[in-house]
Amino acid sequence: MTKWFIQNQDKITGPYNPEEIKKAIESQTIDLNSAFVWSRGFTDWIPASQWSVEVTKKHGQNLQNQKVNVQKPPHTPPIAPTLTSKEMTPQNLIENIKTHVIEKFKVRYNDIDQKDMTQDELMHFASQKEDPSKITILDRKAKEWKEIYTLPDIANKLGISRRKHQRVPILAHFTGLNTTNSNKLNIRVVSVSQGGFGLTDNFDLKLGESVQGQISSPHFYTPITVEADVTYSGLDGYVGLKFTQINDEGVALITDYVKRFGKAPGQY
Repeated sequence: MTKWFIQNQDKITGPYNPEEIKKAIESQTIDLNSAFVWSRGFTDWIPASQWSVEVTKKHGQNLQNQKVNVQKPPHTPPIAPTLTSKEMTPQNLIENIKTHVIEKFKVRYNDIDQKDMTQDELMHFASQKEDPSKITILDRKAKEWKEIYTLPDIANKLGISRRKHQRVPILAHFTGLNTTNSNKLNIRVVSVSQGGFGLTDNFDLKLGESVQGQISSPHFYTPITVEADVTYSGLDGYVGLKFTQINDEGVALITDYVKRFGKAPGQY
């Protein structure tokens, strides 16, 4: 029996048999104006509004001569899985489709090619590097390599900017509260800059939440009282925060630390 997949609001689900597709369309559980369906043998997605059981029957009779009026979903590349019939199980077919749909970036670190990465993978990769300025991304339209700082979404979520603040590794701890839900926090700090700090081994803080508390380190003669917002929360437990409140003494301590242990501009 022909198996179909549904792309609805940028999410792909399936496989479904024809009756399940028909039921979804008739019950309007998918938006006919924006949803698309696809099955092996089609080079593009079919608008849900043009799908019918008759389409399935014709498709099953002759995949090569399919004449369905098809179009591409907005901002979505054509899907044409290359798996063999033996490999075409429901699970790896879904993964194959997702691989084609999700945009991937060509990445270099220190001028060395890396594997292609999704935005989430790129943010995770950047969060693990002491010097994100060495990461460059291929601008496909301009056909040139650009620094990661030129991608606002990623730079903002990581809380990094070459023009503003240099991030430096540090041995420190943050103790305080998640002001969003009042949960107590005691987390290892792994990086700091004049604009914020990075935490590790934490899976509770979410993007958009706020914290208040103190950063303590043997490099500071006194704990630094801060308030900060979560600007990045990774699947690996790394969390990036941006300062929203810090006193002058705290700024001075961090600035001095960055100058002593950070890289000079010519060392990038």
